[in-house]
Amino acid sequence: MMKALFRARGKHRAAVVAAGLVPAAMIAGGVVWACADSSCYPDWKLGASSYACSGQAAMNPGNDTRINMIWLMQSLSGSSPPAAATAKISDERQLGQTFMSWPGLRSAFWPSPATEAPADTSAPSCQNIAQSLPAFHEALAADKGVPEGERKALNQLREKVGCGDVSWDGAAITSAAGRDWLAYLKASQAFYANDWAGARQGFAPLARARNTWIAETASYMPIRIALRAAVAGAVNQYGDFAGVEKVDTATVGQARAAIAAYLKAYPKGRYADSAKGLTRRVAWLGGDNETLARSYENLLATTPGNREDAADLAEEIDIKLFESQDADALFDRLHDMPLLTAIADLKRMRRDEGDAKDPGKLSAAQLAAQQGQFAAHGDLYGFLQATHAFQTGENPRAILAMLPDAAHAQSYTPLAFSRQMLRGMALARAKDPNEAGFWQGMLGGATAAYQRPLVEMGLVLRWQRDGRLAQVFAPGSPITDSMTREILLQTLATPAILRGSAKDASRPAHERDIARFTLLYKDLTNGAYADFGSDVALAPATASKDAHLYDFSMQDDIPVSLFRTGQWSDGKFPCGSLTQTTAALARSPVDRKAQLCLAEFYRLNGFDGFSLFRSDGKRNLLGAGASGFPGKPLSRDTIYAAVIADQRATPDERAYALYRAVMCYAPSGYNGCATSRLTYSETETNDVPKSMRKAWYDELKQRYPGSPWAKSLHYYW
Repeated sequence: MMKALFRARGKHRAAVVAAGLVPAAMIAGGVVWACADSSCYPDWKLGASSYACSGQAAMNPGNDTRINMIWLMQSLSGSSPPAAATAKISDERQLGQTFMSWPGLRSAFWPSPATEAPADTSAPSCQNIAQSLPAFHEALAADKGVPEGERKALNQLREKVGCGDVSWDGAAITSAAGRDWLAYLKASQAFYANDWAGARQGFAPLARARNTWIAETASYMPIRIALRAAVAGAVNQYGDFAGVEKVDTATVGQARAAIAAYLKAYPKGRYADSAKGLTRRVAWLGGDNETLARSYENLLATTPGNREDAADLAEEIDIKLFESQDADALFDRLHDMPLLTAIADLKRMRRDEGDAKDPGKLSAAQLAAQQGQFAAHGDLYGFLQATHAFQTGENPRAILAMLPDAAHAQSYTPLAFSRQMLRGMALARAKDPNEAGFWQGMLGGATAAYQRPLVEMGLVLRWQRDGRLAQVFAPGSPITDSMTREILLQTLATPAILRGSAKDASRPAHERDIARFTLLYKDLTNGAYADFGSDVALAPATASKDAHLYDFSMQDDIPVSLFRTGQWSDGKFPCGSLTQTTAALARSPVDRKAQLCLAEFYRLNGFDGFSLFRSDGKRNLLGAGASGFPGKPLSRDTIYAAVIADQRATPDERAYALYRAVMCYAPSGYNGCATSRLTYSETETNDVPKSMRKAWYDELKQRYPGSPWAKSLHYYW
């Protein structure tokens, strides 16, 4: 019934609402969405106190409201999410299998079949042709009162209805039955042409037609006509829906009356489900949010969460109810809608994570006042209480008392899983020594899509805090999620862990390549030059055409071969191979020519601004903390500064370092030779004042005027 109703793909949406021609009675025609940027990068942590584009398998305030509704519907119907092995996890690699976007969740649970683009893209856009033609052809074929020649002509006319102008001349339809079908097509064309009066006049007499299909369809169409007419003037200058306050309320009333009339005449008719569903559209357009909410409460309780209808319903509720301006006031006023209230409560618990004093929009007193309506949903109310306590920083021991331990369950509904995940988070906050054992106990039952990687992250975060990173990569480790492991390889791993992971044939090739690349990159940047000489054998001798450094860990091919096949020199400064350069640096880390050649390798192969995965060390995130790789990273700008400061460097070395130091700021005026920065303050720290850049420029021009670099440099930035 709700198929394709308000199927949105972003959190910020606007719609032009219209109704389609029967028998595509379940298709919402004319919907136009204004979607936000779909890119989404998660904070790798458990739970979310404020809205996050990346959802989790555990219900929490930060989840997209639609995701929380899916988890709730699956819990109520006793249907778990698809098993991880069968779900079609999307290709949003940055989310791994731990997080999901709303579109990613839909495509994982309900993948759409691939469709081919029409061969003739210049053809007119015909509304609902594919959906409505078969039913029309079938009904027409069943009408034995229509001669074969007329049937063929009527089918040909139907192909054109809704696709622009239709010429009725030459349609030799003379039989009584055939004339009813022709009248139906003319009324349908008026509907598509937004000729509401013509459509009403055309369908009205057909409600008494001899053919039952025509009669029932003509009785249903006044609903569609009224709904489209009601919103025809509610469109702003950009073609978006301007809001229910712009709707023609009198025409909405006509739609309400038409629904009642149709259901009275056809209580079990072919469009009965659609008509009942459109009562929600009427309530929404009429501003009757209380009636709308009661309808949604019933649907949340009865819609199986494993069907795609559940996703359509979640989208509809989100845009029509939870995004309305009076949503909070509505749930404060109504006290018999526990399911909608639970979803609204999670949303109202959101708080600014950067403001420790932000209590969110839901007080403890408001939550306590709701207890009566949750009499039949004790576990859900207990979860809300525990979530509120966690959000507001209450004693974690009190939270643990609200959520009994069920870590060894054989499987979890989403609600049961959410309760146990919150218990684990409370154990972490309490610094409970049994936390790691709790997470390990949950692994056996976390079999549904997205569940196990989240539990694994809980365990890894504990091991990370305890300094037991080696357990993640030990043989037989329970940590199997590649994205979790790849983040740790890039951030905290020791050289020994990286070498072991690079050679571990039991792990996916992408993970091994991340280990190889990180090892070789940090060998260079952190000064392990002697190790590079032996580690480089781990890199392939041939380059992948698809590998590059931009967002490198998110692509299929990791550019490990750069360390063997990358460019060493472009002729501006003479350099040998990278292995020769690192061998020289292994003998003498302050070999200035070798340092400049290392900088050339960075420059020529796009390492400026490059960074491996980085976590904010001030937050409890996966990968946060001190690197297990010894040494301090050395970037191009630091190399040039060291050469410039060394009066023992040769004239060519100092001249080239001065030239390159100035060029680091070309043409933006910002340092392009430093490593990637997370914050503006880091950028400011890495930039030297303009006066220093002028001093470099002047020294190059005055002290080394005969050098090719002094001759070619005409500006400083």
